[in-house]
Amino acid sequence: MRDKLIKAGVKNLREFGYPEVNEDNILTDAVYSAFFAVMLQDNLGYGMDAEINELLEEIKGQNETTT
Repeated sequence: MRDKLIKAGVKNLREFGYPEVNEDNILTDAVYSAFFAVMLQDNLGYGMDAEINELLEEIKGQNETTT
C-alpha cells in the first residue's frame, strides 16, 4: 500500500507540473514532500490511515533533518 500511495503522489505531482518528481525524492525534497503531505492528509479517514500516518511521519522526519 505504501508504494501505491507514493506512486499516486508522484503521478499527481507530475500532473501538477513537477516533471522531475520521482519515487525517491517525493519524500525528501522540501517542495515535493510538502505537496505530498497535503495530499496524504486529504486522504485520511478512507481506510489507509496507518500507512498515511507512517508516510507523514517519514516526511516530517526528513524535513526536520534538513532544516
